[in-house]
Formats: sequence, structure tokens, C-alpha cells
Amino acid sequence: MAHVEDRRTVPNPNGRGRVRGPRYGVGARWRAVWQEPNGQRRRKFDTKDAAEAHLQDVGVQQRTGTYVSPTASAVPLRDVAEGWFREQVHQRPTSLEGVRLRMDRTILPTLGVVPLTLLTRSVVQDAVTTWSATLAPGTVRVAYVYLAGVCALAVQERRLVTSPCTRISLPRDERPRVEPYSTTLVQVLTDAADERYRPLVVLAAASGLRSGELRGLTWDRVVDTQGGAVLRVDRQLTRETVAAARTVLGPVKTASSDRLVAIGKATRGALGERRDGFVFTTTRGGPILYKTAWRIWRASAGAAGAPDGNGWHELRHFHASLLIAGGASPVAVAHRLGHKDPTETMRTYAHLWIDDDERMRDASDGVIRLADGPPVSA
Repeated sequence: MAHVEDRRTVPNPNGRGRVRGPRYGVGARWRAVWQEPNGQRRRKFDTKDAAEAHLQDVGVQQRTGTYVSPTASAVPLRDVAEGWFREQVHQRPTSLEGVRLRMDRTILPTLGVVPLTLLTRSVVQDAVTTWSATLAPGTVRVAYVYLAGVCALAVQERRLVTSPCTRISLPRDERPRVEPYSTTLVQVLTDAADERYRPLVVLAAASGLRSGELRGLTWDRVVDTQGGAVLRVDRQLTRETVAAARTVLGPVKTASSDRLVAIGKATRGALGERRDGFVFTTTRGGPILYKTAWRIWRASAGAAGAPDGNGWHELRHFHASLLIAGGASPVAVAHRLGHKDPTETMRTYAHLWIDDDERMRDASDGVIRLADGPPVSA
């Protein structure tokens, strides 16, 4: 039970009151004692009023669920960050490598030794400002997202009352506009590709699948239909580790990436006869590894006189531009590409949608008019 102790006096041997003890005149006189889930806590004060006020504050915080143990909050950020990293079991191996890299190169060198008690909003802002001086805006934002996750875990573990990652000013991420390849250039690129890999280029342009989704497509995920085929995109070819370059079939990028993608007869015909295993393979019959895919792309793009750009992702952009030119809505484009939501689609491709002012003008003009107004033209 919480109470205040007088450190300078001891019980009188005769049982009457208290008398001076061995600590009389040494150090703070009063000591507040209270209970925590993991044991008893003590703190010294010069006055009894201060000790009692502290116990009142502790009591209120414990009852309202906002109490943070001084011991729990004294640990450095590094300890909590390592715990947070161990919990990222939902990440793909290659994604985990990216998280580890950003922790080791950005977050921990700057804030790893900082005790949680000193991790304030201004400290976080100073760190973000320091990162922004040498790192790309996108990299800074990724590091900040990871740091916010670490701080959220500290709050959940009652090491922090609130997260210091609030109202932080981040650098503007001014991405360059996506300029899709023209249909002519994609056709030239397709013709320039090695004959074995031309169907891969055709499907990339006709489906918008990511590189890993294309290379991880197996024939049991291709369902023939009267109009062509439907692709079940529920996994992708990935690498267990970058160092080992071991290829495995893993989950798609996000839950929204798990989708069905329809392709037409011409595209289905380009895939050739149905067989077992992967739809696209190397000359040895194995899956197309990440580095091999890059070599295929660079050779094809170079022969076609096209810039390397973002590699196979350029055909994803091309496919999106076809959908938009065909009148598809942002929601439809987001679903087909496997985007998390239409916001991501609009952030990348908003400039490709045509100006709808005239269409909106004609849709609303003359619907409601004055009784003696001019007739509505047919």
C-alpha cells in the first residue's frame, strides 16, 4: 500500500513515538513508497508534502491507466526497436531486409541510445530534419513510419504515455510524373525482346502485373474462359534473402494485391499451350530470377532504344495508361492493379485522366431551366 516514510527517524525502543536514527541529518528526509505490478517502488523527497503529492499523482495515473514506470521508460529506444522488429513476422523476407537496413542505417545511429524518457516530439523532429539533409524524401518517410511503429509499441507496453511521433513535419515527396511508354514503343520493345520472353512482355503490357507476380504465375492460376482467361494473382516470385538470392513463392504485396485479372484472347494466345509449372521459364526450364528479369528487360529496352526506367514496372504504368484512356474509373484501375485504395492510384496517375469539364458541363446543362427559357438542344 502506498505510504510516506520518515528516513531520519526510527521507532522508539520503548514503543513511544519515534527517535533520531542513524540517517538523521543525512540526505532527503521523506520517502514515497508505492506498488507496481512488478514490485515496490521508492522515491526520496525533501518535504512530506512533496512525497504525498507524488503518491497522489501516481494513484491517479494508475487508476486512469496512464501510469508509466520510471524503470520501464528508462530503457533506450534500441531495446524497443529490436522488439518491434522481431514482431514483423508478417513481412516478406526481402521486406524485412529493407526494414533492417533502414533501422541500422538511419533510426538506430541517430536515436538508438536515447532513453524513452528523453524521446520527445522535438527530439523526433530534430532526427527527421537531420535525415532530410542527406536522404531522399521517400526514404525519410519510410524511416519515420518505422520509428512511429516502434513508439506505438512503447505506448502499448506502458513505456510511454503517448507517442512523440505526432505533428512531425516531413519533407515533401515530390515524385516525378509518370510518363508512360507509347504503344508504338512498347510494340518495338516486344519485337526486340528475345523470342522466348516476348509473351512475358505481352502479358505485362496487357495485365499490369508486377514483375514478381508475372514471374510467379503458374499454369494452375490461369483459368481459360470464352473471352480469353482469368489470372488468379495470389502469390509472387520473391527472394528469401538478397544475399542468397534464393527464390521462393511468397504472398503478394498487400491484401488488395490478391485479385483476379482478366485477359483477352490475343493475350491468352501469346502464352501458348498449357503445361505444368511456371508460365514463364528460362532456357533451362526454371523460374526467372530477379536479376535475370532485369537482364531481359535491359537487353530488350536497349535494343528498342527505350530508357531502362523502372524496369518491368514501366509496362505496369503503360497498362494503367491504357485503362485510363479507355475510360476506366480510379476505383476500377486500383482494383486491377492491386493498389491498396484509389488514393494510391490517383497519386500516381491523376495527370493521365482527361479534363472532364466539358463532359460535366454537358451532363448538367439544361436539365433544370426556366419555363420561358430557350429549348434544350437535342
